[in-house]
Parts: sequence; structure tokens; C-alpha cells
Amino acid sequence: MKSEFFNALKNGKARREYIKSILVGTASNFLDVILQAVILYLAGREHYNGFAGVFTGKLAGGIAYDIPISVYMSSIVISFTAAVLLNYVLSVFFVFEYGNVGKNKNGFLKFCIFALFGLAITTIGSAIGYAALKVNIWIIKAIVIVIVFIFNFFTRKYFVFNIALIRDDENTIEL
Repeated sequence: MKSEFFNALKNGKARREYIKSILVGTASNFLDVILQAVILYLAGREHYNGFAGVFTGKLAGGIAYDIPISVYMSSIVISFTAAVLLNYVLSVFFVFEYGNVGKNKNGFLKFCIFALFGLAITTIGSAIGYAALKVNIWIIKAIVIVIVFIFNFFTRKYFVFNIALIRDDENTIEL
């Protein structure tokens, strides 16, 4: 699969899709990060020294604040869901040459199923990083974003927005 990926990038169309996917992923992740920060700030604003404190760790009065795991995980799920919806719309209309393939009920359902796998990777990775390893939430977020981006690109390219799937009954994923 590795050589297949690099061979595919020699194709101009595949390269353009990959670059567009990076742009769309960046926009979606920007929404994800900002929305998560807003949720964390609203849930613990008395602990932060302004909104920027969510990112910098500056706390009001210098008192240590551990974000409750329920608030942290809820912020992940809500912000991820909003980012997935934005990503779907942009993927259909901007990224993939055959975006119309995913623009129906089955395409959206497949997109959502793979998004649930991405959410599982995100929540499990974030919970392990935050609760078990005590890593800064934004470092965890960056690591998880990279992993999920790679997963998303391949699943969307090969299983959601792939014109060959609608022409090849043997390899079509039935829902």
C-alpha cells in the first residue's frame, strides 16, 4: 500500500486531491480546536486568565486546574462532530473529483461510519494522553489530528469518494 500511495501522488489529479484534502483538513481542524477551546473556556472560565489561558495554561490566581475528564471528553466529541460536518461538505464540493459519489445517503452514511472510527481514535488517544500520561491537551490534539488525517484521507479516497466503487459490485461496501 505504501508504494501505491507514492505512485498515486505521481498522478497530478491525486496530488491535487491530496493538497485540497490538507487544506480542508486544516480548516476542519481549526474549527475543531477553536470550538474545543471555547467549550473548555466556558466550562472553566473562572480558572483561566482569559480565553488565551485555555491554550497557554495561564490560570487565574495561579491555582492549578485539572479539566474534569467528562468536560474534556465532551468538548472533544462536540468539536469533532462540528469539524466532521464541515469536512463532509468541503470534501463533496471541493476535494474529491468524484465528490458527487459521496453526495447521497449511502455516501454520507459511509462518511459518518468512518468518522466514528476517527472519533474513536481521537477519544481513546486523548483519554490515554490526558488521563494516563498527563500530556498537555494541545500536544495530544496535534498528535491525534495527524493520525486521524491520514486515516480520513485514505478511507474517504478509497471507500467514500471512489467512482470505481459504484462501478464494481464485487468491491462495493454494502451498508
